[in-house]
Amino acid sequence: MTASSHSPAPLNARKFLRAIDYEILKDVPVNGRVSTPLARCPVRVCTIINEDRLVGSGHLLVHNQTVFLEDKVHDWNWKDGKFRFYTRVAEGAADVLVAYAVETVVPADEEIMALSPRNFDPMTGKRL
Repeated sequence: MTASSHSPAPLNARKFLRAIDYEILKDVPVNGRVSTPLARCPVRVCTIINEDRLVGSGHLLVHNQTVFLEDKVHDWNWKDGKFRFYTRVAEGAADVLVAYAVETVVPADEEIMALSPRNFDPMTGKRL
């Protein structure tokens, strides 16, 4: 194995999921006994952690930064137009991104920078 195989990939080579067909539901009850009408079945459901970063990054679904990626059946379910949400990361109600289509992307530097404070140079990785 070479030394280069142990080094992490540069930031601009990392792949992320981006929501391309989605809606944001506000104040969704966190209760499996309560259903929310939803016409289509989602492919991904996420609890929104930081909506400003989510929007600034072009809707990149970055676990524990922009959103918390939820598991179907374990945290949510959809059947016959009824969406049930019972995450473990929120209580009462939560803002939820419901994605009907996602794509895997290598984001632009600006989108990566929207995820974190500008404390390094995106071209060199060196601290500012």
